[in-house]
Amino acid sequence: MQIKSASFLRALALATGVFMLALPAAAQYYGGVGSSSASLSLATAQQFGRDYTVVSGRYGRFFVDNFEASLGLELWRGNSPEIYKIIPELRYVSPTGQTFKPYAALFLTRTFYSSTVSSHGSFGARLGMYYVIDRSASLGFGLVNERLDSCDQAVLKDCQYFYPEVTLQFRF
Repeated sequence: MQIKSASFLRALALATGVFMLALPAAAQYYGGVGSSSASLSLATAQQFGRDYTVVSGRYGRFFVDNFEASLGLELWRGNSPEIYKIIPELRYVSPTGQTFKPYAALFLTRTFYSSTVSSHGSFGARLGMYYVIDRSASLGFGLVNERLDSCDQAVLKDCQYFYPEVTLQFRF
């Protein structure tokens, strides 16, 4: 178990380093409609009555001013079973303010488990606030509300849950 968590921490540190190195390069390519974004999020959540660390990455495109369509991947680590999610999302980022920008998102998920628990879908929303670091990078703080579709409470303890997340987003 320690080998898994040590390699997980190394992978997380490497991914964070790559994103931090990309910051100056991303600043040169910022655009409006048609621009892209990439983000890395970190959260803590519970499922099966167990605590998990949630690491996610997301790639999106702004198709209309302030509206972004994206596809994300989440890894829930630190407990068993490991959980993997594929997440299409639609996000609105308010143009108000120079330093702080509120955001809201709606998403669907498809969840897979590393055990015999069968995969399922869910849907939810995110609400939060971006702190603008520069014109191409933001640090987000938000709350996620997710509800499982066909939830079997004999297997899953909760069918709806809330958890906080911190996001580092780059626009290019």
